[in-house]
Amino acid sequence: MKLLPVALLALAIFVIACGPKQTQPPAAQTPTAAKPEGQAEVAAATNLPKLWDFWATWCPPCKEMKPVIEALEEEYEGRIEIRSIDTDQNKELASKFKVEAIPTLVFLDAKGNELGRIVGLTPRDTILGRFKGYGFIQ
Repeated sequence: MKLLPVALLALAIFVIACGPKQTQPPAAQTPTAAKPEGQAEVAAATNLPKLWDFWATWCPPCKEMKPVIEALEEEYEGRIEIRSIDTDQNKELASKFKVEAIPTLVFLDAKGNELGRIVGLTPRDTILGRFKGYGFIQ
């Protein structure tokens, strides 16, 4: 019986960490510092607006969102730079962007300045709404 409160607390923390919530963007950040190890490059490789998806292999909401991100990447290739960044492989970049829960979608302008972010499992229509709101698409 003593384990039940601990289990409920752990479940509550998990739900809060992975649940959808929107946050205000921190001060504009330019991702051009030292290059972290792993699949993501920090330097702005293109003059395109960006969507960086911070995720991890062990995160169920991240796995659920992966096909949406991949479809958007294919659909907007050449118009929006979309990257999936494994937080376990890119801890420095996740720390620089103050990623506290995953999945986290970070929207950046062409210069790498953060415009906003969404934390948690996010529907495709919400992402497209942000693309439109930030002027990435019409």
